[in-house]
Amino acid sequence: MAKVGQISCDGSQCGSVFSDDGSMATLTAGTHGYANPHICSKYRIRKLTPLECWRLMGFSDEDFHKAELENSNTQLYKQAGNSIVENVLVAIFGQMLPGKENVYRELGNKNYNKETE
Repeated sequence: MAKVGQISCDGSQCGSVFSDDGSMATLTAGTHGYANPHICSKYRIRKLTPLECWRLMGFSDEDFHKAELENSNTQLYKQAGNSIVENVLVAIFGQMLPGKENVYRELGNKNYNKETE
């Protein structure tokens, strides 16, 4: 991941602009326009949509569309920013339990196989 710019003047993660090559930065909860990272392609800089944020956090489109019926875009961004990816949480817990360090890989393979069926 390469940081290619900064929209806000304070230099914090909020307002960071990243290249569209590689991984994405973490999402943050916030109520202002610069709360989440922006993507720079060779054509323009754009803000991630709420649906893209939900997908990055591992939610299904079906879950997003249900939440979209009841929540504003601001709330949808906050919900994505306040969530945690299931595999990340399992990996953290795996580091706490002896002999379970790689259990997140098994979970990832199980989820991958479900999606490809």
